[in-house]
Amino acid sequence: MPLSVVALGTGVCADTQQTKLSRQPPGFLITVDGVHILFDCSEGIRFRLRAAGVHPQSVTHVAVSHAHPDHAALPQFIQSKFCSILFDKPDPRAHQLRIYLPKMLARDWPQVWNWHQPENDGAYWNEFSPEIVAMDDGFEETIGPHVVLKSFSVYHGYGRHPAMGFRLETPYGVVAYTGDSGVCEGVRILSQSADLLIADCSTRVGQEYTGGYGHMGPRQCGDLALKAGVKRLWLTHYFDVDTPDIILSEVRAAGYFGEATLAHDGDRFET
Repeated sequence: MPLSVVALGTGVCADTQQTKLSRQPPGFLITVDGVHILFDCSEGIRFRLRAAGVHPQSVTHVAVSHAHPDHAALPQFIQSKFCSILFDKPDPRAHQLRIYLPKMLARDWPQVWNWHQPENDGAYWNEFSPEIVAMDDGFEETIGPHVVLKSFSVYHGYGRHPAMGFRLETPYGVVAYTGDSGVCEGVRILSQSADLLIADCSTRVGQEYTGGYGHMGPRQCGDLALKAGVKRLWLTHYFDVDTPDIILSEVRAAGYFGEATLAHDGDRFET
């Protein structure tokens, strides 16, 4: 398929409430004409990539929405991708890795990476160092023929956490990802006419008042999808506490009657 999306992780930062289904922390693999892109990079994602039939070596672009550990286990992924060159047959894409980070996080990245690789004296690990790209609100970059990655500032951590949502425009459709965010202008812009919207739904039914931290409830997600003209809605990053029928009834109560599902690990979208 020219465009595919695989849910590698639809869970949250803790698993104590996930009694019904096993959900890994956030991560979505998007493949466009053979180019592999990750939206968020949680712990253990290298194993889930393998389960999806993709070697970490072949992932060339990673966009991280924010620095919370359940979204940004970057050192582990980078080590896995580059060290596999030493033990596996190298993929032509093995040395290619562009990591997109919110501007403030990009600024602090060298300190984070050096903490994990203190033996790096300017020579030893240079060939295994990724390219870090700083994103700001309205950032965009062409990453393939007619494939454009865009980022928008979103509201998270009471507005104090530098966080981004993403929009990937391709000839085959638009994939939008809110990251962790409350309702804000950024998620409205990135969602416009998306073929697939992957929306943060961490706030429980009836508790939208707690969303001031920077999460949405299912009714808010439904309202967002309705007003943005979204074709398909994946609700993700949620606890398995409210039942699926109650969650989806909230989406419908918002007036959205497009295709809406509670995303599960392993779900696929293809065009």
